Amino acid sequence: MAASNALVRCFAGSQPGFTISSAGLVANQTALVSEKLVRKLVVSFAGENYPTPGPNRLLQDAINSGAVSIENVSLLALYQRLAAGALGTPFAATRSWRGSSLQPSESFALVPDPFGGGDPVGVVSALVPDISFVHALAADTEGNLLLAPPFGEGETAAFAARLGVVATVERIVAPDVVQRNASLVKVPAYRVLSVSEAPLGGHPYGLYSPIDEVPGYVEDYAFFADLRAATGNRNDFGRWVAEWILGVRSHGEYVANLGERANELRSAAQAGRWREELTPEVLSAALSPQGWNSNEMMVVAASRAVVDRVKGADSPIIEAGVGFANLAAWLAVSHLRLREGIEADLVAEIGIYGYMPQPGDPFIFSHRNLAGCKSMTGTESILGMYVGGRHNQCVAIIGAAQIDAQGNINSTYGDNGRFLVGSGGANDIASTAKEVIVVTQQSRRRLVKSVPYITSPGDRVSTVVTDKGVFRKMLGEFALVEYFPQKNRTRREILQDIRETCGWDFKEAAEIIESPVPGSDELDRLRLFDIKRDFLGPRPMHTVQETAP
Repeated sequence: MAASNALVRCFAGSQPGFTISSAGLVANQTALVSEKLVRKLVVSFAGENYPTPGPNRLLQDAINSGAVSIENVSLLALYQRLAAGALGTPFAATRSWRGSSLQPSESFALVPDPFGGGDPVGVVSALVPDISFVHALAADTEGNLLLAPPFGEGETAAFAARLGVVATVERIVAPDVVQRNASLVKVPAYRVLSVSEAPLGGHPYGLYSPIDEVPGYVEDYAFFADLRAATGNRNDFGRWVAEWILGVRSHGEYVANLGERANELRSAAQAGRWREELTPEVLSAALSPQGWNSNEMMVVAASRAVVDRVKGADSPIIEAGVGFANLAAWLAVSHLRLREGIEADLVAEIGIYGYMPQPGDPFIFSHRNLAGCKSMTGTESILGMYVGGRHNQCVAIIGAAQIDAQGNINSTYGDNGRFLVGSGGANDIASTAKEVIVVTQQSRRRLVKSVPYITSPGDRVSTVVTDKGVFRKMLGEFALVEYFPQKNRTRREILQDIRETCGWDFKEAAEIIESPVPGSDELDRLRLFDIKRDFLGPRPMHTVQETAP
């Protein structure tokens, strides 16, 4: 973020026509587009992701108007393209994109297996940026970079760059600090063109630090809220850019304008500090509502579906997507570990394995969850091996802006052709995981007969959980297997409502059951994960949910 802001200060108004490649274009980076630095984006995601995922209107307008072109990629395939660039090969093999709307791309081809394996092999072309910007924990005076785990694609991007790395770091340290933490040196000095000391260089995102010499910090929720509100229209965002980017002379002045907030973000990153936020008043407010709303019912039902599949298939890995899917995965893992004695492990796409989410912040990459990980690695390990490798035992749960009767998922272009957010890691997950569960709110706009753009193929999607019921794929077609109770509505009325709000003509299972209402234990754990109700929404209005006979 510090480097992105600096680019805007240097080049605003000059229209340099940059091509920007990034796993995601988010938050402050919107200014790269609004200030007309960018000609083309090569990204897996362009939108907002904290605390909840969603489109960014300014990015949408730029893409839809043609002011900025976009090459859609998925997260793992972006890494694989960078890896080919780093290794000096013209392409890399991939299992992603096949069967999706990403496949007809100049960067993708199906080629015969040169070793006679039978099926053609997907390959993606090498990506060689001129310069890679990397933010690191620290550097020594030679320029050796200590990267903060999880590592994403930073190391590979550093070696893929034609010229080298422009680095920002939290702190420049003595050589002995680097020597004591050699396992974190992912970018050696000979790849580094320059180093700039930029404390809080990842702000408003957090940064995890496993070393004493550099303090970590958590995500700045209030800053994100103001920034996200500003992206609603060009004038508001212009004022935001004037205040936070163009109106300051340096990153140091940017941090100074944060005031005491900077120290608070660092203090909040201390181990176990999150417990201090859970005051009796906060807990009482979070846990007091009686009954449940439709979002809570949906997340609980989705978590139960994950639990059933993991127990039945003995799958130890659960991949958590963003949004409701993330909450459902968290709830499922907590149940499996605490109630079933099954040591299921959560993974998240940027390189997180084996973590147990802590209460209070539902952001999928929340800083507070990193200290308890069993391992922190990179994108290639999580998406390439843990989720979809040779020893794949992963049950994944992901969200969907749209899903169709074949299970194909769309999060890239709406029915009107307007850009949404892109794939992120969704295509890689849906293309390779052992089984995929989808969770989404139900309407004819979301559950459609056929999606206009296949971001993620539906072959491995077994279950769709909505805020009205559960569909399961049977003989290649989705059938309704469960419905959720609704206050003062008969079974017939509920089933009719489900049919009227679904865009395809589904079958009904031989025995459709009414889902058990959420238990107090399920609701308490769920509400602790989302104390501010960023995802769960309004508190329940009724103390009892009843279904008429």
